[in-house]
Amino acid sequence: MSASTDERLAAFFRADQSLIADPFELYRELRASGPVYHWQDRILVTHYEPSRHVLNVPTTLQGLGARGPRYRKAIDVLSEEDGRRLSDLFDAFEKRISGVDGEQHKRLRRLSQRAFTPRFVNEMQSHVQSIVDEMLEPLRDQDEIEFIGQFMYHVPLIVLLEMYDLPREDRAQIRDWASSVGRLIGADLTDSATVREIHKGVFDLRKYLLDFFRQKRGSETTPLLRALLEAEGDDEDNYVQDDLIAVLTQMVVAGHETTTHLVTNSIATLLRDHRDQWEILRDQPERIPGAVEELLRFCGPAQYLDKLSGETVTEIAGVEIPEMSTVSVFIGAANRDEAVYDDPDSLDVTRAGKPHLGFGFGPHHCLGAALARMETVAVLTTLTQRFPSIELARPEPVTYNANMLLRGVAALPVKLGPEHRN
Repeated sequence: MSASTDERLAAFFRADQSLIADPFELYRELRASGPVYHWQDRILVTHYEPSRHVLNVPTTLQGLGARGPRYRKAIDVLSEEDGRRLSDLFDAFEKRISGVDGEQHKRLRRLSQRAFTPRFVNEMQSHVQSIVDEMLEPLRDQDEIEFIGQFMYHVPLIVLLEMYDLPREDRAQIRDWASSVGRLIGADLTDSATVREIHKGVFDLRKYLLDFFRQKRGSETTPLLRALLEAEGDDEDNYVQDDLIAVLTQMVVAGHETTTHLVTNSIATLLRDHRDQWEILRDQPERIPGAVEELLRFCGPAQYLDKLSGETVTEIAGVEIPEMSTVSVFIGAANRDEAVYDDPDSLDVTRAGKPHLGFGFGPHHCLGAALARMETVAVLTTLTQRFPSIELARPEPVTYNANMLLRGVAALPVKLGPEHRN
């Protein structure tokens, strides 16, 4: 007897490996049931237009939603000490740009954009390419490589560390801390051991950044970090120290993990099931920027975003939503909405049409989207042109990290094949 939708949703949020590998049948079921699906203490939004509305409307609140039922329940079952740890995590996490709303969000975003401009991103292009080439150099003659551990995770992390003048040699430790921050979003927060592990990682990273800022104030540094440090202060147009830590944490965490998963998901998808699409990109590399948009729609890492309904009863797609409810916008489902995309379960790197929601929408649209796109284009262009015969090294199914919110391949052994040089 097949499992019910509710049973499969329970497995989904437990990060069941089979559902992480292929959540798309479940998404079709949810869309077929209507634009809004009530499950336990969540309101799931699965259609494209209602999802855009929720992401854009000011009556739904951003962040983990410490006042929401999902998180209140976690605090209720934890010990007093672990409840304090979880509250500390909420306080730290919701200081990020993506964790605040209204005037505070506008202020932090405005300050960040002073340093993180489109011009700056464009000027980074040649440097990103040099890092891609540098990380590939020792791998060229190896018969087999582990694509993530030996190559992909390094590229966006080195880019971000060098932008902010953080030491390259600390990247393994920073990656571990960043993983703790990422786990906070999708983890089972009723588990004491998990809360303690995440708390240690988050606050170890915070201490590291505090020490780093002390060293860099008044010293020579990169233009980007200088712009951030010069915006630090006490008046309403400047960062305060917690703002600066939160902004830099978000950039490093979201910037490297999201890009790593986007590229790796894309490579796995193209090589495993869609070699014909890889060959289009090999023969027509000018299509790669457009193909990145299609890959974000088809296999992008972000599967859902949790928001919080406001302090008054509201509506989503004509459905009444109680106040202070956890609203999960299912980006992965909305990006395959049959009402918006023709043949949405097919990958077509030549597709044009409505923009995807892979980087969110509205005031909280991903601040680092341009950099993530540029890095993905650089890696795909390099691989399709220099290593056009790259293939998966194993016939076994690809395994994914145990995180349903940020879907990403756990390991990807590949054979680069012969190198083509122009």
